[in-house]
Amino acid sequence: MTDNANQKTRPPTPRTRSGFTHESQSAETVEWYTPRWLIDAIGIHYDIDVCSPGANKTSIPADRHYTVADDGLTSPWSGTVWCNPPYGRETGTWMKKLADHGDGIALVFARTDTAWFQAAASRATALCFLAGRIKFIDGRTGKPSLGSPGSGSALLAFGLKAANALAEANLGITLTRKDQP
Repeated sequence: MTDNANQKTRPPTPRTRSGFTHESQSAETVEWYTPRWLIDAIGIHYDIDVCSPGANKTSIPADRHYTVADDGLTSPWSGTVWCNPPYGRETGTWMKKLADHGDGIALVFARTDTAWFQAAASRATALCFLAGRIKFIDGRTGKPSLGSPGSGSALLAFGLKAANALAEANLGITLTRKDQP
């Protein structure tokens, strides 16, 4: 038995997890643009950037850039698509459209516990869990974010062209489907 009478009493420690970050669904902006180094590493020229801030504000090499005014979610998609969707409640809708389209790459938070991530990943040709956290470009300032996002990111590729680009980019752990032609 232990005699606890001689031990000092400490106030209760708040229950927090080291390294745990809570992210609010009401962030100030959902516009976080893709940094140039990531696009260069993938090395694809896209037919459409479906969530573009505009051709003059982005590093995405694409023939067309759908902006908010174009409503890329309801506009027709063709060819190889780049999709860095608004991070929020609509992410799953964007991912379903890309999976249905079947040709392109999406950059999203690696939210492996969510229904939208599970649905999209189950249909992806390749999936890359990026090493480290990305310093996104703040849509309000055009500069890299000062902080670090509260989650790691993933690239989901649909189609062989996109999957091969991810496999060759060496950006993190990349998994490819065995059942692809």
